[in-house]
Amino acid sequence: MPAKFVLRKGRTGKFTFTLEGPNGQILATSADHPNLRAAKAAIASVQKNLAGAEVDDRSAGATAAKKTTARKTTGRKTTARKTAAKKTTARKTTARKTAAKKTTARKTAAKRTTAATAAKKTTARKTTARKTAAKKTTARKTAAKRTTRTTRATAAKTTTARKASPRKTTARKTAARKTAARKTAARKTTARTTAPRKRAAKKTTVAAS
Repeated sequence: MPAKFVLRKGRTGKFTFTLEGPNGQILATSADHPNLRAAKAAIASVQKNLAGAEVDDRSAGATAAKKTTARKTTGRKTTARKTAAKKTTARKTTARKTAAKKTTARKTAAKRTTAATAAKKTTARKTTARKTAAKKTTARKTAAKRTTRTTRATAAKTTTARKASPRKTTARKTAARKTAARKTAARKTTARTTAPRKRAAKKTTVAAS
């Protein structure tokens, strides 16, 4: 079975062909052609020029070029690996620094929170102490006011008692005087009444004798 050209249409709509041997092995592959006519023209050109084609051996240069390319590729890969390693190290370092910064920020935030809490507690204690002192001062003022009121009331009672005492004494003296005057008047009245009676009794006794 001789070799054959196999024509295909790609997904992009372009046409390509391959030269396959008797056992199905692909011997050559064409470039992409924009339409079917261009692909068939390329196949005709290969068929026409294939019999008288010469062999141009560039394997030595190609091998050296391949080695150079391989070395360049290896160098590029090594450089890429080093660059990737550097980037990875930089990322890890950045991640560590970021983590350290976050940890430091958290610690700082925790310290600030603790300081704020302590400040609040201190303020609360001061406020409580002030309120307690104010309550004590108010209680003292209230006690002082009560004492002052009690003292004033006692003083007023004492003054009233002092004022009332002379009045009572005067009233008692006046009553005593009135009582003594009444007794004196009664005695005088009794004496006046008794004197005529005594005189009459004496006269009666004398007459009887």
